[in-house]
Amino acid sequence: LISPGTLYGSLSKMEKDGLIRFIREEEKRKIYEITSLGIEVLQKEKERIARLYRTMQEEQE
Repeated sequence: LISPGTLYGSLSKMEKDGLIRFIREEEKRKIYEITSLGIEVLQKEKERIARLYRTMQEEQE
């Protein structure tokens, strides 16, 4: 489990970095939306992890 402090710290950093944006609050819950920059960064991270996985698989063969 992730602590609330870690979660909210991460959300705050992602918002400051322009990866997500605050939309509204509903029943004491904050709603965020991923930005176009966030989508771009997410795609690059997915590609990086896929490359890492392929490399690990090749090393095990």
